[in-house]
Amino acid sequence: MTNKERVLAGRYAVVTGSSRGIGRAAAEALAGAGCNVVLSARDAAAAQSACEQIRANHGVEAAAFPCNVAEAASVGGLFREVSRWSAGRLDVLVCNAGYPFRRELWDTPLHSIPADKVESWHLDVFRTDALGSVLCTFEALPAMISRGGGSIVYISSTPALEGMQGSPYTVAKAAVLGLMKDVAHEYGKFNIRANALALGSISTTATMEQLSPEARQAFAEATPLRRWGSPDEVAQAILFLASPASSFITGQTIVVDGGVVRR
Repeated sequence: MTNKERVLAGRYAVVTGSSRGIGRAAAEALAGAGCNVVLSARDAAAAQSACEQIRANHGVEAAAFPCNVAEAASVGGLFREVSRWSAGRLDVLVCNAGYPFRRELWDTPLHSIPADKVESWHLDVFRTDALGSVLCTFEALPAMISRGGGSIVYISSTPALEGMQGSPYTVAKAAVLGLMKDVAHEYGKFNIRANALALGSISTTATMEQLSPEARQAFAEATPLRRWGSPDEVAQAILFLASPASSFITGQTIVVDGGVVRR
């Protein structure tokens, strides 16, 4: 699939966490396929800047609204703005907003987490990744039901499939997969599809800045392709799941990790 096909012309999408990285690339890919997009992030200025560039690059309608997906009031406000902007239309939701990568949370086995941080570490990640996806889905479903269909794409990770010592991330991302399956099962009757991407090592600036050159090389060599994936490669998978090309695919997790998980 190429963006030039404009397979989403006239449709409307919301991409959370889209001021940079994977979310920004996803918004760019959707817009390149003709989709009108709402970019949302906690950094309102960065989201607005990305919005203006996407509008200029692709000739679609685009808007930017600030939102903290971990807060129900903020998510509700976002979708009210979206509804006013799109006249109630919503065809695609990409739940990309995630808790920032922190080496301390990633590298600490559960039994080694300080006792006074066990709850906060897990809840902080869970509120953004899992609860944030729940809140956005809750707000998006009525518009999709009234429209007669839609596509929701969730962003999970390979630790949700295989485990990892950073349990705050593993627990939250596994919950995202559970939500995806529930939505696919319950809302297929409304022609709403729900799928997820389980991501491996993707070279976002936020992640790479926290890794030493040695760690970056080790992660690359762990993949059969011997490299990191790019946000643009993830965005193409999101575009596929959002488009009619995947019209009979729902309830599925697609692994985007360079071949580490092979089952």
